Amino acid sequence: MGRNIWVIGNDRHEMIEAQRRINSTGGMRAVCKMSFEAVRRAIEERVQIERSMQDWREAPSLIIVDYMMSKEEEFHTVSYIRKQKDLAGVPLFFMTETRTKELDRECYSWGATVVLHKPFSKEGILRIEQTAWQHDVTKNYEKLLVQQANHLREQEEIVKLNRQLEARNRLLRQVFGQYFSDDIFNEILENPEGAAIGGKKRELTVMMADLRGFTSISEGLSPEKVTDVLNYFFRSMLPALIEHKGTVIEYLGDSILAVFGAPLVSGEQTENAIAAAIKMQNNMEKVNEYCSRNGYPLMEMGIALHRGEAFIGNVGSEQLMRYNVIGSVVNECSRIESFSVGSQILASQECLTHVRVPVETSAYQEIQAKGLANPISVCEIRAIQGPYDCQIREQKNDIMYPVDTRVVFNMYPIEGKLIQDVCIAGRLCQFSHKRALVRPEKGASYELRVGTDVEIFAAGEDGRALFTEIYAKITAIEDGVLTLRFTHVNRSFRSFASQIWENGE
Repeated sequence: MGRNIWVIGNDRHEMIEAQRRINSTGGMRAVCKMSFEAVRRAIEERVQIERSMQDWREAPSLIIVDYMMSKEEEFHTVSYIRKQKDLAGVPLFFMTETRTKELDRECYSWGATVVLHKPFSKEGILRIEQTAWQHDVTKNYEKLLVQQANHLREQEEIVKLNRQLEARNRLLRQVFGQYFSDDIFNEILENPEGAAIGGKKRELTVMMADLRGFTSISEGLSPEKVTDVLNYFFRSMLPALIEHKGTVIEYLGDSILAVFGAPLVSGEQTENAIAAAIKMQNNMEKVNEYCSRNGYPLMEMGIALHRGEAFIGNVGSEQLMRYNVIGSVVNECSRIESFSVGSQILASQECLTHVRVPVETSAYQEIQAKGLANPISVCEIRAIQGPYDCQIREQKNDIMYPVDTRVVFNMYPIEGKLIQDVCIAGRLCQFSHKRALVRPEKGASYELRVGTDVEIFAAGEDGRALFTEIYAKITAIEDGVLTLRFTHVNRSFRSFASQIWENGE
């Protein structure tokens, strides 16, 4: 037998239609009451049944009252229902043809949890079914607690049980809070039909954020220090994600995988993702202040944004499940992220076509990565306007200094994480602590392109090594000059750089 839904109204045609739509689900049974007297008789019958220790077969899981009928009888039936101890906790809905703020407020003042349009829509029927199910689950759980409490002989054990229940409730919020912001968590509880977590395809904006060269940096730190700096990094990034309704899917070592547009659908998901990415980059200032105070190396982060259809929902087994996102858009976002450098946000053209506020962009390029059938058009994001109004702050200490003496960069291309046995020599023209301009010598047998990673060994005019084993990515090629963005430097490089900067100053 389905859950009983009491429908109280005095219009026979409407009652028949409401009964038809509720019964069509197969999991509910509409019990129509056409008057106050019908309601009173049903409740008095409950008293008689209780005396004979039998179950009340028509006990409602949810009560729906017609607003116009209630208004005409000055809410007499509703008042009577609210006084019944046996109906305490049963959800109360009002149904009405038209809704206004004043009407809603009046209904809520009489104890309504939801106000529905009539005739009921599919969404309304779903809301009725889910609320009735939640009430029955709670009621059954309460019965279980009562049975347990009856077996406890002393009051101290009852108090202990109550404390355990409170701890479970706190744990529920704590666990959900690790995946969703408070706003999203509350919205899921209040409007479950608006946040289907069961698993479905959805248009999403995916974010991948990764610390540049952290693997090399961490080799010089103890495990405790690596854990400390990573935890501080994640804590510093999370506020921007929560503020702009991002959902963290996973922490992948020194990376963050997040999505926008799930579990709640959002028409501004890409704008939110861009604003969050900008604020995350700006928050790296705070991360590096922490690193300086604790003697850790300074760090940089690259971020990629991509938009497309993906599966979002619970995956795993009955023993262990995880909220996850799966699809080519995730793999492509990872490829885009591998082309980003520190302090940079790379967004795909698929993202920009959905943005409805002005966005400042630069450095357009085509990415042709391994495993991708077609190249992806991307650009660098610098700012977003409109209600977001935020931009990446100018980086400090990025002044380019000319190099008067001859410094040769011997560059070894990296393809698929393998260093190629090919050396391209080039003369260093200018550089800062983040960038360098290098003019390759003529006749190089290897064609360098934007996005190529290189390992660098530098030598002076006399052939003496100046620094070795630093890494960079080619971000631009113009008039035969390479723009390199350093992704990992070491002490020998910093020692060389400090001498150049001192002379430059």
